[in-house]
Amino acid sequence: MKCVGCKGEAEIKILQPFCKECFKKHYLRRVKRLIQKFNMIEKKDKIVVAVSGGKDSLACAQALYSLGFEISVLHIDVGIKECWSPKAKEVTEKFCKEKNIPFYFASFEEFFDIDAKKFFEASRRPICATCGMLKRALFNKFARENNFNKIATGHCADDVAKYFFKSIVASTEESFFWLSKLKPITPSTHKKIVTRIRPILEMLEVENLAFSKFNNINVAGCVMCSYFQRKDKITEILRKIDEKFPDFKIKVVKMLEKINFESEKEIQECEICGEPTKNKICTICKIKKRIEK
Repeated sequence: MKCVGCKGEAEIKILQPFCKECFKKHYLRRVKRLIQKFNMIEKKDKIVVAVSGGKDSLACAQALYSLGFEISVLHIDVGIKECWSPKAKEVTEKFCKEKNIPFYFASFEEFFDIDAKKFFEASRRPICATCGMLKRALFNKFARENNFNKIATGHCADDVAKYFFKSIVASTEESFFWLSKLKPITPSTHKKIVTRIRPILEMLEVENLAFSKFNNINVAGCVMCSYFQRKDKITEILRKIDEKFPDFKIKVVKMLEKINFESEKEIQECEICGEPTKNKICTICKIKKRIEK
């Protein structure tokens, strides 16, 4: 099997066969093209990359670093042993140290002044939904308070395809609204909201893993949340689709990029903590009040 780039011996075949070096160049070209297409990054931007220690977020940080962008990295301890491990922090911190990238660490408990176990128990949402809500709030507040004007995340085509199907199954207005968030860039709609960018949105999970491996990046092993994501019914459906249409997930992303969603409910500030929210009191403060009672 020959590499489509240099015609030498291919080392991997995902959508096309590539040798190691040609694959890395191909990966970076696609990421750079998406960044330029949506004008994600400007020279004056100060970017913080949310890195969990997994293949996708590390691939995102590596891609931005390789393309010459100045970045910092933020890693979070979510406070649940099944969903986070010290290994993830070690992997992320080592990655940053090797490349002289500023590394920041935060935990839900210290940042929000909560008992994580009690907070998750008091929340009426599924554990993953609660964790996601806290992460988004932490990323935004941390970025704003530390003068970052862009937050980069490692969302990829697999994430979009999974949520696309889940939105269809749920068939709720809220689920379809969240599809509008899974675009290459989500501009700020409020003075306290930091713009989010998703530079590897058109990349597949297997491509992110290969890119990480070819760049000699150690990746933290899967924890509970990623384990269940790989075992649900929608993931199994997508695997079967992949057998016939390997680029299906990428096509879903490109389709959603062209759709104009209706604007969301006007953003206001929480009456208790002052953080941006769609309601008078934000979800975090509502749960805190529930715990106090």
